[in-house]
Amino acid sequence: MTSFRNGTHAALLAVLISQRKALKLTLRAVAGRMPKYLGWDHTTLVKVEKGRRNVSFVEARELARILQTNLAGLELAVEALESANDQATGGKSRRRRAL
Repeated sequence: MTSFRNGTHAALLAVLISQRKALKLTLRAVAGRMPKYLGWDHTTLVKVEKGRRNVSFVEARELARILQTNLAGLELAVEALESANDQATGGKSRRRRAL
């Protein structure tokens, strides 16, 4: 199963948390809106937000829907956050650049 677990994972988590708080949604409210077949409760979302649990593509898509965006919107927000972090650190990036 495809999952979002790479160098952008921390940025994705920051975006998910920020969007949830901007919408004034609790952990229980978000978990309660997840499809039942995923078997999520608030503790699952806590593990995701703390980085102790991976997020599958299907789960990310459902989280995006609940957070009133889509995967493309999440990706744009992650890229913007990474870009801001790169500028704040003097352009040093964790990504390997082509020679």
